[in-house]
Amino acid sequence: MSALRDGTVRVATVTLNPALDVTYQVPALVVDDVVRVRQVTTRAGGKGVNAAAVAETMGATTWAVVLTGGRAGNELLDGLDSLGLRTLAIDALTDVRRTVAVVADDGTTTSLQEAGHDVRDPEHLTERVLDAVRQVLAEGVRALAVSGSLPPGCPADVLPRIVETCRRSGVPVVVDTSGAPLAAVARSGALLTPNRAELAELVGRTLHDQDDVVAAAAELVAHGAPAVAVTSGPDGIVCVTPDGGWAANLPTPVAGNATGAGDAAVAALLVHLAAAGDAADVGWPDALVDMVATSAACVLRPVAGEIDADARAAWLSDVQIHPLDQARNRA
Repeated sequence: MSALRDGTVRVATVTLNPALDVTYQVPALVVDDVVRVRQVTTRAGGKGVNAAAVAETMGATTWAVVLTGGRAGNELLDGLDSLGLRTLAIDALTDVRRTVAVVADDGTTTSLQEAGHDVRDPEHLTERVLDAVRQVLAEGVRALAVSGSLPPGCPADVLPRIVETCRRSGVPVVVDTSGAPLAAVARSGALLTPNRAELAELVGRTLHDQDDVVAAAAELVAHGAPAVAVTSGPDGIVCVTPDGGWAANLPTPVAGNATGAGDAAVAALLVHLAAAGDAADVGWPDALVDMVATSAACVLRPVAGEIDADARAAWLSDVQIHPLDQARNRA
């Protein structure tokens, strides 16, 4: 990816329900007892913000479109500035939520996530978001990700309209969400990155094994998704495209804070998409290896949105990747 080395890879993320992420480091989490917090870290977060921060670390020039507002909004914007991101902030929320991750010494992580605060003036929000998306596209962004949940009162059409706007400009879109928002874009032409549980909910059935995952992903590809990359934590990633499928994983699971690991995988995918220019031109085996290595490198860091660059570089040669011939027949 020579374009990445010379700084010309440009990507963007959209985070409609950002957060101030608070991470507590504790010896152990004990229910119904006093737990002494060893270290507290607070930073700007939300899935799209995390992905943008990792993409910037990887060498991409990155824009972050976020909703903000309320008393915590200024703290969020200060945090985005400290991450070095080019931010387009839309003042549209009554306040910004907080999430708390409690990370124990054994790597066990407990996440407490607020649902988010209400949208102000929802009737005009979609057009305001689309204006921001058009601004980043005008900056030469070549791949965009929409990540995370929607805040209460957010219009249901916002994700499909973002995908439509980008596709009209020839820019591939990754959508990393769940539930009704994921269903709304399942046939929109976006690349999808659900985890296994989110995919099962989308297709409406239990996925017992990898064959079931491949079959479900292939259904989405048959309905227009350029690729479906299903994340399964320590079991790696299964990806299906119109040209076939692959499974990628590290031979040994990585212990640590898994919060943000999926966001790191999205960041790696964004970088490969932007460098290739189109989903059909991505070297998918290489992209999947990078997604797994980058995701694992995030697990080693104490907070989401960061990666261990040395570990990522080492793991690029350790990730195991296997073609899934059955995916070609199903997609």
